Amino acid sequence: MSEYTDWSTRTATAGLAVMLPGRGYTCQMPLLNFAAQVADSHGWLVREVGWEPSEEWGTQEVGCELAEAIGDHEGPVRVIGKSLGTLAAPYAAECRLDAVWLTPLLTLPPVAEAIDAHPGRQLLVGGTGDVGFWDSGIAAALSAEVLEIPGADHGLRVKDPVRTAEIHIEVVRALDRWFAEG
Repeated sequence: MSEYTDWSTRTATAGLAVMLPGRGYTCQMPLLNFAAQVADSHGWLVREVGWEPSEEWGTQEVGCELAEAIGDHEGPVRVIGKSLGTLAAPYAAECRLDAVWLTPLLTLPPVAEAIDAHPGRQLLVGGTGDVGFWDSGIAAALSAEVLEIPGADHGLRVKDPVRTAEIHIEVVRALDRWFAEG
């Protein structure tokens, strides 16, 4: 069973931002934590999802997790998913939920197809060193804004810790622009 944590300390007026973690990448880790801070700074109520997924989880299970996290919220919803969380792309497309996909699993056809079919706003963030999940050609062909980081792995890291910190700043700036423009 998943757990939900709302951590906005003020009355949010923009809507609900649901944070979907990866298999081993929690909402407290840098990319999702920074994304949550950006959403909060733009007036969104942040709802972190904490889960213990099984190996069999696919788009159906992650989509159901997203639906449960949204619950009976009325009003705008944005999704920020990392890795496994990007398996919610079909549900987000079907419900027309604007989304940020951090290190999306683009090589899985249901994810790429859902991102491409999505009628709303999306931001994809991935690295060329994320072998097996990120594909530059697929990303460029999809109907979404793309931030591609040369050499970055699945955690959007490189060997140089200073460059890794700079990458995270690039991601935060892109997220801030994405929230400001929407």
